[in-house]
Amino acid sequence: MNELTKEQKYTIAKFYKLYIERSNNGDTESKANYFGDAKNTREDYFCDRDYKDFYANCIVLIEQEYLHGDIEEDNIFNLSILTKTFIEIEQSFG
Repeated sequence: MNELTKEQKYTIAKFYKLYIERSNNGDTESKANYFGDAKNTREDYFCDRDYKDFYANCIVLIEQEYLHGDIEEDNIFNLSILTKTFIEIEQSFG
């Protein structure tokens, strides 16, 4: 994750935290890991962030293979965390 900015690290860490919370609340892994589209995800979970910045950070995270998403002109659909994210975050715990 050294190639990411602090804001990008914050974004992916929050996605991971949300996944863990959902999973702990009884959601299946696939349901816990489905975040829908960027506009709604930003509104629901990242409302303190500007949408354009959040969108740009998600694109970087997709390009760096931390997130999956179908990028459109002004939105990203089917957001989910990729295996690389789980591995790197969980390895950082020691």
